[in-house]
Amino acid sequence: MSKKFFKRKNHNKKIIFIVEDMEVYAKSLKTFLQYRFPDIDEIKIFRIGEMCLMEMERNPVIVIMDYFLNSKYEEAYNGLEIIKRIKVQKPRTHIVVLSVQQNFNIILESIKQYNCIYIQKDEDAFTKIEQFISEIINSESAPAYELWN
Repeated sequence: MSKKFFKRKNHNKKIIFIVEDMEVYAKSLKTFLQYRFPDIDEIKIFRIGEMCLMEMERNPVIVIMDYFLNSKYEEAYNGLEIIKRIKVQKPRTHIVVLSVQQNFNIILESIKQYNCIYIQKDEDAFTKIEQFISEIINSESAPAYELWN
């Protein structure tokens, strides 16, 4: 059988989305991740979750999302609503809820129902995100193949 019969899918492209309405915080996190993970192909920032949803076909490996996305943009969906929509579109996407949210019921709903990780937005948040991303990147399986069309 010819090697041309199989075509390697481009699932190895590593993309991270950051959904955060605080511009300085988002840029700081992006810079931190670029420094810690130079092999990440792209890290993209969105100020509202709706914009992130429009680009989910790009298959980000991880979405890091603030819960209170509607604090600056009152008509924007909150983080939980965006998580629900991401999981409908791309159920295998890893999601980190990064927030100062202290309502335990919301945290539990995000973690249990939508298989998310919750990280408290504090002085250790970037380090915890780094650990989570390392685990995800290191656990990725071998490349997938599809039949040549």
